[in-house]
Amino acid sequence: MLMKRAVFLNIAAYLISIIFVGATLRFALGLLLGTAVLLCTLLLIRLSVLRMEDDAKRYGVTSQRRHLLFYALRLLVFAAAFALALVFRTRISPAAVCLPMLYPRLIYTAGALFARSGKDSRIKKR
Repeated sequence: MLMKRAVFLNIAAYLISIIFVGATLRFALGLLLGTAVLLCTLLLIRLSVLRMEDDAKRYGVTSQRRHLLFYALRLLVFAAAFALALVFRTRISPAAVCLPMLYPRLIYTAGALFARSGKDSRIKKR
């Protein structure tokens, strides 16, 4: 669900960027790299949660060390992609790499707002 909406947000971000920086392949490549990083970090979050769930079932506790390890790994993936964009900044926009990292916040917030407005509209007046 998140990746489908990320594609639409990428298209919107690119269309908006055309107004400010023009139609450049550089911004599109940055969005593509940022979206790949987003996918990678989401997969690492999923793996982290599954491992912690497994620890909780086996040992009755979750490993905070494992959580911190996966958090550091996610940060490392993002830092590597951002560093790559900085090194190749003539071909990849570093700002566009960062933009998809905001998508989950936008998607979940919009989803919560629309779900709340949908509930309010269904309440029957007495």
